[in-house]
Amino acid sequence: MQLVINDLLQSTENPEFIQRVVWVDNEHQLCFLVNVREPSFPYSEEIHSIESSLIKGEITKVATEPWAFSVKEEDLSGIEIEKRDKAWIVINQIYLIPDIFIPKRRSELIKMASKDFFLSTKTIRQYLKRYWSRGMVKNALLPDFNKCGKQQGKERKYIKKAGRPFAYSSSIQRAAITDEWKKIIRISLEKYYFIRSKPSLKYAYQQMVKEYFSKEDEKSGYKVLDLDKPIISYDQFYYWYRKWYKPEDAIHKREGRREFLQNYRAITGSATEDSMGIGTYAIDATIGDVYLVSSFDRNIVIGRPVIYLTVDIFSRCIVSVYAGIQNMSKESLRLALANAFEDKKEFCKRTLDMDIDENDWPIHYLPHTILADRGSELISNELTQITADLNIKIQNLGPYRPELKAVCEKYFDILQDHISPFLPGAVQKDFMKRGGKDYRKKAVLNLNEYVQILVRTVLYYNNHNYLSDYPLTQSMIAEKVPPIPIEIFKWGLRKGTGLLRTMPLDAIRSSVLPKASAKITPKGINFGGLYYTCAKALKERWFSKARIKGSWSMGVHYDPQDVSNIYIRIDRLNYEVCSLIEQYEMYRGVKMEEVVSLKTERKQQEAEYEESSLNGAIQLAQDIEEIVKMAKKEANNQILNGEVPKDIKNIRENREKEREIFKREKQTVVDQNNIGKQSNEVNHDTEPVKVLDIFRKKQKEVLYDGDN
Repeated sequence: MQLVINDLLQSTENPEFIQRVVWVDNEHQLCFLVNVREPSFPYSEEIHSIESSLIKGEITKVATEPWAFSVKEEDLSGIEIEKRDKAWIVINQIYLIPDIFIPKRRSELIKMASKDFFLSTKTIRQYLKRYWSRGMVKNALLPDFNKCGKQQGKERKYIKKAGRPFAYSSSIQRAAITDEWKKIIRISLEKYYFIRSKPSLKYAYQQMVKEYFSKEDEKSGYKVLDLDKPIISYDQFYYWYRKWYKPEDAIHKREGRREFLQNYRAITGSATEDSMGIGTYAIDATIGDVYLVSSFDRNIVIGRPVIYLTVDIFSRCIVSVYAGIQNMSKESLRLALANAFEDKKEFCKRTLDMDIDENDWPIHYLPHTILADRGSELISNELTQITADLNIKIQNLGPYRPELKAVCEKYFDILQDHISPFLPGAVQKDFMKRGGKDYRKKAVLNLNEYVQILVRTVLYYNNHNYLSDYPLTQSMIAEKVPPIPIEIFKWGLRKGTGLLRTMPLDAIRSSVLPKASAKITPKGINFGGLYYTCAKALKERWFSKARIKGSWSMGVHYDPQDVSNIYIRIDRLNYEVCSLIEQYEMYRGVKMEEVVSLKTERKQQEAEYEESSLNGAIQLAQDIEEIVKMAKKEANNQILNGEVPKDIKNIRENREKEREIFKREKQTVVDQNNIGKQSNEVNHDTEPVKVLDIFRKKQKEVLYDGDN
């Protein structure tokens, strides 16, 4: 049987094994073959051996070409033609018969072509293998672009496992993905991966294998891999996960829509565009990253402050900053709003004893809208009432959507990151590491000093922070407005874009400052454990009436940032300012929170001293009882000796006699001391007198304290 070049020989035992005849020597003794399915260099076989196999039926000639190319030139892309022609030129240069079939000579030809065409030897070897295995025609060198992507809008069907072959053998069988396997993969992803516990993809794969590709071991009772059937590989599992699901789909399914909107959605909008001019204030609160000490005793650490920031969305200007040790509440919110609406120069002087220029922080206006989140104090009736009284629109954002007021949120990070390196007692995330020191013990700043630092930082960012990414309007550019918060705010104020309003301080106080009840007592107006007085109370003799008729209550407004004054509303138009009485002057300028903290500390100190006080009282009672017992014993002895019973008729004469006796005894003691101890530097005669003077002095102090 005659063998010619390009004959295809198929194994009868293994139909997938097909060989191509690529050359027959002139003597017709040897022929060179390649495997059509697995491209390789030609290997030689004796012709009589092949003919014998053909006769026996071990191999047969195949008429159908598995690599028959049916493609028109105009259907090929430019890059396909370029790659094919380039490979064809290389093949034509090195394809010298019989040298190309001799390994050593073939290697030399490949190296020469590599230098001539600036290609790697590996690439040229691939050209040759493809040329031999695919029919030894020009189009055999076409790249396999037809295998990329989908064909005619449908997924390609694979007979065997796609992708690079495994480098190492394994007992686990692999196969191409089928429709049934795709269904298993989808079910496993939904069941084991797209859940709120957010397990890894590897976990989902392992659960799938356990459920669908395992069997129970008879010896151990555990599930083990069913090696009799092919098993999906992790790469196949991962491929179809990536193919079916977009990244945002996975986040939606695993973490929910809320988390996606907050942290993963596209950021294409601008808060500046939404505000449409100055006058939209965003307010929010956070915990400060520093530990503070008491204003009365710096050895007492009072914890971390609560910071409220109010920011104008359009200009990025910080309208107000409030810090206190009270938790986030309706009272602290009132203070933050009062701070936002009042004159900053007067506020800094009154509460911080700090002088600033009026142009440094000229923001004391009422906004048209307040943006707030869903905090309990920000959706309360208190805030609704305040905004209604001041004709301000309140807009509560959706839950867990801080990005809707991102300007305010970002300023928290900016301010605290800026000042933290300067502050002793600042929170250090790694202080629990070995050898780390507790930063809380380094705290030295009190609340007033910390607020001063915050105000200074706010002034810096309002007046000197250049907003390089701020979207200036055409009008701003024409007027050469620099992108600095305070300059943008002033520009908006001139243009009247925000419809800002002003209101008298009295009206703001009556609407914003918290209300409470005070008691009129004989000692003064008692509020929060402190006593106040005012001209109206003195004129109408409130304190005398309270002593005669009893105390009564009265509503007052107060500023928790400064307990120096409280305000009594007389009528709808007037109010009375009440000031601390002289005895409590040490509390002037102190915050209400610090007063409460100090009183709590004293109550605790009193509780801790209770044991010592009771033990002292018990010991005193025992000493008195012992003295009385001795006196009774002496009195009984005198009665037994026949002495006269107690004389109660002549008490005055008895008193005089006793005084004379005491005087003579004292003089005798003095004379003896002067005679026996003339050289002693210490005059013991004066010691009883000194002791008596000290006793009288202490007695007066006790009486004085008792009156107060």
